[in-house]
Amino acid sequence: MTSDQADESAGGEGSGDRTVSVLGTEIVLEEAFVAFPWRAGMARAPGAFLAVFVLTAAVAAIGGFGSGSLQRRFALLGIVVFNAHNIPATTGVVPQILVPIAEPIVGIPGVGQLLRGLFTFGTGHTTPISHVGGILGGQVAEIGHLDLIARQSETDVPVVIYYLLAPVALVGAGYEFADSYWAETTTESFAEVARFGLAIAAGYLVVLLVGSVLFTAVLVSGLSGEVTILPDRYLLVVYGFAYPTIFATLGAWLVYRDRT
Repeated sequence: MTSDQADESAGGEGSGDRTVSVLGTEIVLEEAFVAFPWRAGMARAPGAFLAVFVLTAAVAAIGGFGSGSLQRRFALLGIVVFNAHNIPATTGVVPQILVPIAEPIVGIPGVGQLLRGLFTFGTGHTTPISHVGGILGGQVAEIGHLDLIARQSETDVPVVIYYLLAPVALVGAGYEFADSYWAETTTESFAEVARFGLAIAAGYLVVLLVGSVLFTAVLVSGLSGEVTILPDRYLLVVYGFAYPTIFATLGAWLVYRDRT
């Protein structure tokens, strides 16, 4: 076989390129994209979230945020972490059709309360169009949005500190990821730098979705009795992906600036 025939049989693609079909359309993924350490970036997401959680716990301890049982404090602290990502809490209920399944599981001592979120749907979540419309229209009260950070009483810690923790942790995660894998990747433009942020974002979104199950709290209201709150999962998808994409990419850009 001549070299011309070999090139023709390869279809003009690089040896490391990969072709995938999406809705009948073939897309060629370049070798640099295929070889990028996506899994390594996703693996850094739990650590980044844990860093935000620990930092938030430290700040909350200074300010005296939260009260009640350990499980309740854990859930409320998690919701505060979501609030710090611009993801509000929303009231929620267990649909009647799921009550026979949910009650025995939630009733399991210890772990049961952590699984309440598996069966809890936020207010309006079953009607996504009207719910999203309410969000865009700023109808906070109507859709039951709560921001526990904004509602807290005066503390020794400025509220803005809570909102800075996630960006700082994600910038650090992006910097560490890019610095560790810089020699193994080809990064020649800012668009390629964004891959570091996207890789972390993919894993971070999964972590937040799991967290939305674990961080479901029950509050007691004098007017309405027990009220279940959990992170708004619609905004979770938006900000849960946007935050790491922006801030982890910024951290990777710092490496790009230093190396080029």
